[in-house]
Amino acid sequence: MFKLGAFTFGLLASSLVMLAIMPFLNQNNSFSNVMAQEYDKYGDSSYSQYPTDDKKYECRTGPFEGFFVSSVEFCKHVKFDKDDRKDNNRTGTQGPPGPAGPPGATGATGPAGPQGIQGLTGKQGIQGPIGPNGTQGPNQIVNSSLYLVTGEGETTDFEGQAADLAECDQGDIAISGSFAFVDILPGSTVDDGPSFDFSGWLAQISEENLDEDSTIFAKAICFDNPPAHIP
Repeated sequence: MFKLGAFTFGLLASSLVMLAIMPFLNQNNSFSNVMAQEYDKYGDSSYSQYPTDDKKYECRTGPFEGFFVSSVEFCKHVKFDKDDRKDNNRTGTQGPPGPAGPPGATGATGPAGPQGIQGLTGKQGIQGPIGPNGTQGPNQIVNSSLYLVTGEGETTDFEGQAADLAECDQGDIAISGSFAFVDILPGSTVDDGPSFDFSGWLAQISEENLDEDSTIFAKAICFDNPPAHIP
């Protein structure tokens, strides 16, 4: 009788203990279910929130944001619903363009290019025909090729100076000459000779007595080159 009573009392005590701890067991079980559901919504409950040797890459975006995985590529290519996007799949407003950067430094001068091909040398033109011979000039001095020219005469000025020029025809040459004078005074100096281009004969006089005037005339003997001289 005593044994039966002890067994019954033990059974009742066990039942009371079970009833007392059931709420705690149910609470722990619910917490486990919640944790499992929280991880299961990502498709796998094996991702760690802390780095490990085999999971050392932290996802910055996507459904595994904040979790450490074994490959960064897994974070990039994992698919997720558009409702999970933080921006609700909308493109943000484009910001204003940034300021222009400073101009870059001038680059180094490049090497000189290769020398161009030398142009072709032009052909020498054909030599022109020889022109006809000119009219043969005189080969001796004869009386008919000479003529005499006398200047207009020049009177001394207030300094006692005078010069006269006897000019040949254009193209002719003065081969000789002389002079003549009027009222020349003793002590006066006379000089004559061909002009600088032999186109005439020049005669000059210089007086010492400035109170009297003298007149000098130049004379030229000219050689007649064609066309012939007309007296």
